[in-house]
Amino acid sequence: MAEKTPLIDVIVPVYNVERYLPACVDSLLEQDFSDYAVTLVDDGSTDGSAALCDGYAAAHPGRVRVYHRENAGPSAARNFAVERSEAAYISFVDADDHVAAEYLSALYAAAAEFDAPMAVSALCREHVLPDGGVRRVTAPVMARGALDRDTALAEVCFEQHFGSFVWGRLVRRDILLAAPMPPGKIFEDTAAVWRQIMACDRVAYVPEALYFYRQREGSLQRRRFEPRHLDFIPAVEDMMAQFQAAGLPDAVLAAGSYKVCRACYVTAYHAADLPPGRYRDVCAPLLPLLRRHYPAAVATGRMEPKLRALCRLLLASRTLFYAAVRLTRR
Repeated sequence: MAEKTPLIDVIVPVYNVERYLPACVDSLLEQDFSDYAVTLVDDGSTDGSAALCDGYAAAHPGRVRVYHRENAGPSAARNFAVERSEAAYISFVDADDHVAAEYLSALYAAAAEFDAPMAVSALCREHVLPDGGVRRVTAPVMARGALDRDTALAEVCFEQHFGSFVWGRLVRRDILLAAPMPPGKIFEDTAAVWRQIMACDRVAYVPEALYFYRQREGSLQRRRFEPRHLDFIPAVEDMMAQFQAAGLPDAVLAAGSYKVCRACYVTAYHAADLPPGRYRDVCAPLLPLLRRHYPAAVATGRMEPKLRALCRLLLASRTLFYAAVRLTRR
């Protein structure tokens, strides 16, 4: 008898996360939803992650499947699995994160209730403390409901109620096929998620924190400077160009300006690892961009005081910004 196609496919890219993978996969196997499968994509791991993936597939046939491939990065791994999936819906989960038992059931119920091709949950960051304890920080929440496309685009720019991340959401597979992840980019979420939302007439929102985003020093975006950190700027510039070409409302464009300012700050922050000359080269194109978008971002009323102050410092003196960041890292 042919194996039944699951309604939801949970895709987990796996690369050298032997320490964290069991907690992730165990949380997926404990879902209170039944019609789903877990696809683990071993992206050329060199630790024990590949063996763990095989062990889960052997122990849970029909529920867990594994692909092994040469390392090409998480975006390529996700695209690879989406192309091979036959499920109607996809959810991405990072291998060092974990989810609540009702993660899939709550997202699917919201998508069905509001006839939405995408459903997202509240954002929760999980900080592992030096003593081994855990501190969870949940973003401010909105009421359960459905956001129209433009409101969802603005929210994903602000990242205050839910993140501009590919995980923590349930998405129709056809949308992911039409707006795949850009391979080899460190800010692939920024480049892809808004495109996916553009294809939705509405996005369902669940205020419960169901996805736990682990903050750890070894994760890609928390590393010290590497050239791929520069990917953030072209990603947000392309987003703004497409927003303008689509004739989106001023409120969405202003939210996009906020995202551009944040991208400039994040890029300058990471670049402070560099020697002064190289740092100046990186900052040179950032300052005109930041200067152009800063007024609209502030006018939204949603720019955090810390980000506003840091952007003003960067505009006033990149040398002082550089010194301040390096001082905080000592």
